Amino acid sequence: MAQNISARRGAAIAGFAALVLLALLAAFDNQWTQHWRDGRSAENGNAAHSWIAGPVRGLSALAWRATKESGEPSRLFYGMLAEPVIAVVLTFLLLMLVCRGVGAERGRWSLFLGSWFVTGLAASIALIAGSAIAGLRVAAGLADDPANARFGRGDIYYTLIALGLAFGLFAGWLVGFVAVLVYGSTEGGAQEERATREYPSPAMDYSDYSPSSVSSSSASPGSPDPESASEDYSFSPTSPYSSGDPAPGYSGYESANAATETNAPPQERDPSGGARPY
Repeated sequence: MAQNISARRGAAIAGFAALVLLALLAAFDNQWTQHWRDGRSAENGNAAHSWIAGPVRGLSALAWRATKESGEPSRLFYGMLAEPVIAVVLTFLLLMLVCRGVGAERGRWSLFLGSWFVTGLAASIALIAGSAIAGLRVAAGLADDPANARFGRGDIYYTLIALGLAFGLFAGWLVGFVAVLVYGSTEGGAQEERATREYPSPAMDYSDYSPSSVSSSSASPGSPDPESASEDYSFSPTSPYSSGDPAPGYSGYESANAATETNAPPQERDPSGGARPY
């Protein structure tokens, strides 16, 4: 029966993949690289048709800033700052669910594709949550008619989901690649853990039944087979199943060659002094 990834191994895979995603967001989507990203993803000019423009625009969906701009509302700042944090946390949780359904062996492709998908799903949910925190100003920038921008409109959610899936398209392969690497590096430990769970069958122990070596010369004269009397598998007195009384007749098993004690019947007292009238 095929076994799935254990909870401890799945947590390690999801943890390392989430850390790599956090490092990518911290290094690529910060405010200090915003000028470089704007120049590579410009919608007008020569950079718009560059092969790098699409990936840069997709990866910039979770852009964040460490400081507020002049006149920027606090709600908008915290909403944009919460988006990458929510994306990393959701990626970790969803990736743990994916690991629970992946086999402990030969599950690399399913783990890779599952990690790729949950990265885009987590980014989409994070954009919706961050935009709800930021308020209608973000929705106004996404809607066709800023005057009627509301989060209840479907086009707002469609745009946010599309941005999140675009981020997952260009960042999910890296998350999946790291997850597969950790999966392969922990495969040996999973095999050892599975081997320890398989308990060996208990060996039959007949130490309580030890042969008593009796020489053929000490065999009883009336024994039909002297050879069988030389080895008597009697019950050992030290066995935990014995009553602890070495006297014959009280232990569960007794040697066939044990000496039999004969007690004479008690003699009645004769009042005539031994003389018989007959």
